[in-house]
Amino acid sequence: MFTREVIIVLCLLLFMVVGLLTHFLPYGVIGMTCCVVLVLTGINDIPTAFAGFSSGNTIMIACMIVVASVLGNTRPMGKLRESLSHLQGKSGIFLILMLFAILIPLSQFMGQMACLSILLLFAQTLDDESEICPGRIFFILCVMNCMWVSRFPIGMGVAMYGMTNSLYEGLVGPEDLLGIYDLFRIGIIPSIVGTIYCLLFYRLIPKTKITGDQNAVKSYEKLPIKDEIVIWAVFFAVTGGFAFQKQLGSNISNIMPAAGVLALIIFKVLPAEKVVKILTSDMIWMVAGMQTMSAAMASTGVGELIGKGVLTILGSNPSGLFVMVVFAVFATIMTNFLSNFGTMGVLCPIAASTALAGGMNVKSIVLVVTAASWLTAFIMPTGSSGAIMAYGTGNHNPLKTMKFTLPLVALLLVTLIICANIFYPIYS
Repeated sequence: MFTREVIIVLCLLLFMVVGLLTHFLPYGVIGMTCCVVLVLTGINDIPTAFAGFSSGNTIMIACMIVVASVLGNTRPMGKLRESLSHLQGKSGIFLILMLFAILIPLSQFMGQMACLSILLLFAQTLDDESEICPGRIFFILCVMNCMWVSRFPIGMGVAMYGMTNSLYEGLVGPEDLLGIYDLFRIGIIPSIVGTIYCLLFYRLIPKTKITGDQNAVKSYEKLPIKDEIVIWAVFFAVTGGFAFQKQLGSNISNIMPAAGVLALIIFKVLPAEKVVKILTSDMIWMVAGMQTMSAAMASTGVGELIGKGVLTILGSNPSGLFVMVVFAVFATIMTNFLSNFGTMGVLCPIAASTALAGGMNVKSIVLVVTAASWLTAFIMPTGSSGAIMAYGTGNHNPLKTMKFTLPLVALLLVTLIICANIFYPIYS
């Protein structure tokens, strides 16, 4: 079980966790160290270890940051920034509510990266010195995205229940498979409760500045009309690519920001030197490195090893509520180091098998695993695409954000387990 490869990846995981928590090295350096060690130890070859740099998500994030940096110099965004800088107290809460009202519907139709990349443009217009500073608010938006992504049975939410069923359908009969509204029923109340928590306690998140070309965003100067036309044309083309991703395909929609950056350079709206500076920022190295580590955990069996640890803890003849709590906690831990789908892939079959063996409601346990894999994926930068953006863009330290994230996760899990027992009783 503990092969050489597993031991190495576990050691790298420990190094990554300590590094991310203490921030003794830049996030990007931690990610690249893991990539280099994977090659030196022969676990990955060079193309595999550094495949994160050619990932569609990495390219899209990097280029969206470039677009965001230049959009801040346009007249409408400059006026918006001036208006927002005067908002304090209740006005600040009103602003956050407005951003939530935009984020929730976008989270149903777009992937995390696409949704948050668009909202990053608005977050950067905020005043660094106010209570609703960019780093703090963008972190909140990333957390909200984790709680609301695919929550309604529309857009991406329609596919979520089918993807979950595919992970365990060979173990159960059709009566134990999820329906299109099951994830909505079990997750809507935790999402609402989490939203209220975010509104009341967002000040627990440390104030930080967003990573990137801050001067480009904060220094509002009137641009030539020609430049503004190009900038807004790029923005709407990129946004349209995200909105019609299903029709265009992920390759086209993810490469649209890169095409937009090239247009900004060709039309001399943005100097190539600034573009290079942003594209080589610490966050981009971090994004690429985290994707490689997640893949290494899956390919070496480390994720499966963690999943089997759940069965060891459960022991023989555990109570239904105990089983549900253990799976919820393990899904939360795993999803913060493995991908959302990786966590579901490991735990859903184990959850279904455990429920069948104990005469429990299979739907109840599987729903808790699936919901927890998305609701709570923001404690660590490795938790999700949204978490990578939250910590990398805002330069947040996970230890310092835990006074906000840990109480929220506890609240989400308690609410989730209560809802599961109400709508899908464990011994129905």
